[in-house]
Order: sequence, then C-alpha cells, then structure tokens
Amino acid sequence: MTDEKPKKTVEMNEADIKAAMEAVQQKAEAQKAPQQSSREPQGRDILMDYEEVPFVQHLQLFAIAAFFGIFLLWANFATLDEVTKGDGRVIPSKEIQVLQNLEGGIIEAIKTWEGEEVKAGQVLMQLRDINASSEFQSNESRVLSLRASIARLQAEANGESSISFSEDVLREAPESVDEERRTFRANLSRLRDQKSILESQLRQRRSEVDEIQTRIRGMQQQIDLANQEKRQIEPAVAKGSLPQLELLKIDQRLSEMQAEYNSLESSLPRANAAINEVQRRLQDAVSTARADAQAQLTETLAQVKALDKTLSALEDRKERTEIKSPVDGIIKDIKITTVGGVVQPGQDLIEIVPLDDKLLVEARVRPKDIAFLYPGQPAIVKITAYDFSIYGGLKGELVDISADTIEDKEGNSFYRVRVRTNETNLKRKGEVLPIIPGMVASVDILTGKKTVMDYLIKPFAKTLENSLNER
Repeated sequence: MTDEKPKKTVEMNEADIKAAMEAVQQKAEAQKAPQQSSREPQGRDILMDYEEVPFVQHLQLFAIAAFFGIFLLWANFATLDEVTKGDGRVIPSKEIQVLQNLEGGIIEAIKTWEGEEVKAGQVLMQLRDINASSEFQSNESRVLSLRASIARLQAEANGESSISFSEDVLREAPESVDEERRTFRANLSRLRDQKSILESQLRQRRSEVDEIQTRIRGMQQQIDLANQEKRQIEPAVAKGSLPQLELLKIDQRLSEMQAEYNSLESSLPRANAAINEVQRRLQDAVSTARADAQAQLTETLAQVKALDKTLSALEDRKERTEIKSPVDGIIKDIKITTVGGVVQPGQDLIEIVPLDDKLLVEARVRPKDIAFLYPGQPAIVKITAYDFSIYGGLKGELVDISADTIEDKEGNSFYRVRVRTNETNLKRKGEVLPIIPGMVASVDILTGKKTVMDYLIKPFAKTLENSLNER
C-alpha cells in the first residue's frame, strides 16, 4: 500500500501541471487574438498592393513599347514626298498677240474694251470695205448662175429628163434656175424633134427592106415554078410533041425572073446600109447633143473654178474686215478707239494676252536644289493670291530648265524653271477662280519619295558624318 500512494501523487501532479500550462497558453492566445485581428487587414492590403503594382507597371511598359514598335514600323514604310521649292509668277504661255488688217479700211464698230476676257473667234472690231463687199456679191451671183448652168449641162450630158439643182442655188438664184429650165426644155424638145424625124426615116428604110425581102421570096417562088414547068415540057419537046418555041419562052421568062431576082438581091444591102445610116444619124444626134453639153460643162466648170479662187480671195478679204481674236485671252491694248477712224494697211489694232488651256509658271530654283530636277517631273503650283489650304493648287509638269544660272539685280544666282499646269483656274464648290499672267506663285516640284524613318535619321546621320570628319 505504501508503494501505490506515491505513484498516484506523481500522476496527479503531472496532470495538474499539463492543465495549468494549457490554461496559461489559452489565456495568452486570447490576449493576442484582438491584436492579430486588428493587424490582419493592414497586412492583407500591403500584400495586395505588392501584387497589383507590378502588373500595372508591366501593362504601361508594354503599351509604351508597342506604341514605339508600331511607330517605328510605320516610319519605316510610310513615305513622304520629297520636293524642290521655287518662287515665281504666271507668264503668258504664248507671245502677246498683235492683231492687224492687211488691206485697212474704216472702223465701223468696236466690240470690246481693254481688260475684257475674250474667246477665240470672237469679233473684236468691224471694218468697212465697200469695194470688197460689192465685188464679192457680184462674183457670188455669177458663180450661182454658173452652177445653175452646170446642173442643166450635167442633166443634158447624162441624157436625163429633168434637172436637179442644189438647195443653195434654188434659194439664192431662182431667176437663173428658171432660165436654165427653159433652156433645158428647148434643147430637149429640139433633140426629140431630130430623133422623131430620124426614127421616121428609120421605119421607112426598114419597111423598104421588108418589101425587098418579100419580093425576093416571091420571085424565088416564080423561078421555082418556071423551072418545074420547064422540066415537065422538056420530054414533050424532045419527042416533038411540043414545039421548041415553048421551051425557049420558058427559058426567056426564067432569065427575066432571075435578072429581077438578082436586082432585088443587090438592092437589099443598099437598103440595109440606109437603115444603118439612119441609125448612125440617130445615135449621132444624141451623142452630139451630149458632147456639146459636156464641152459646155467643161468650160463652165473652168469658169466656176476660176471664179471660186477669186471669190475665195474676196471672201478672205471680206472676213478680214471682222477683226477676230485668234486665241482665248485678255485685251491688253486697243490702238484705235474712234468709230469711223481710218485704218492703214498693216496697222496694229489690238493687243491680246493669251489665256491658254494650260498656264505657264516661271519660277526660280536655288543652284543647290537643281541637281535632281529634269523635265517631265510632276509639280504643284500654289497661287499666293488664293489660300492654298482653302483652294488648293494646280497640278502641272516641269517642262523647261535654264541651261545655266541667271543673276538678278542683287547678284543672287538661280536657275529658271518653267512649269505648265493641267488647268487654267482653281475651282471650289462650283466657283471658278481665274488665274491671269502676272500672279505670284510658289512651285513644289516632286523629286522623289522618302520614308519617315529617313527624315528622322537624316539629322543624326549628318551630325555623325560631320563629327567624324572634324580634326
């Protein structure tokens, strides 16, 4: 018993100690729990911030890198025009036109004024030339009359039964038309009368031939009958039954009939020849009439040809009394402004500045910019009088470069270039903006293309090149 009691005491002490330690530990944990719960949200926020901040920064860095990558890619392929610039002005594409009159005359009307924009063919001044007008009218009437005769002669030469006149002859020369119709009817009637007489003779000659042929056939029958009769009586005469005289009578009758037959036979060719003669005369009557008409036609055509030359010269002279503009342009100067004033042959009357369907711009280019220019390059012309940002420019083409530099009054050297535009005016919303010689312009000549990257690298490349060349 003494041994069991100590063991129980020891076991109880260990259990108490363990329970006490657990109680102390639970109390300590209970004291720390509020402190830990108050610190837990702050630690969690710090952890979240630690995790979120690198992602945003990475996203920003990625966006910046992507932007620069796309920009570099675009700059490497995107191209910009490389141009050479020049300043100049619009000049006339043609020389100033000076209008004159060859023959001179009296001013009848002035139909323009200085500064007016005129069109090619527009009448600017009217002169009066009485002699030319009257002579022209006289020759024109003569030509119309001859053309009426030509129509009649052509109808006669072709054997036609009516005349076909042109509309201008019918309208301008009715009297000549009536006269030629009367002549045509008279000639046609005369020819018909000749043909009628000859055709009557032809019928008579043919009737004679028919009569001869009929008589020949009848005579041949009589001869055949006489020969038959002779053959029948010859045996009787030979026997003495009939006298020899009967046979002689038959022979005599046969001889007479044969002679008449031969006479008829010989007259037949003469009768046929008479027919041929009448036919020839009939044909000659028609051909002679046509030949005469053809001869007259040839002569009349020659007259008309000569008159046409005269008429053409007179018409030119008459047309020259109308002073017309040879080009589209602007009236610069009118030398004589008095209606009724006398114009001397070859005297200057009007000066016109041409407005071509294309403008010509003369510009100056610095010698250092001339190396890459050549005719045919495209260009843009900007008229300083019109805002380029609003009205735009004119497309054109470089057409000429001076062979050497030119110096102005200040001693500045430049090359003269000329650009011809495709149009003569600017247009915006249906509004046409005219461009006239003397307007100031700037010219951009397209010499090539460069990428944006080339433009960005060029300053650095030039700086690097210059720095490497320094001592």
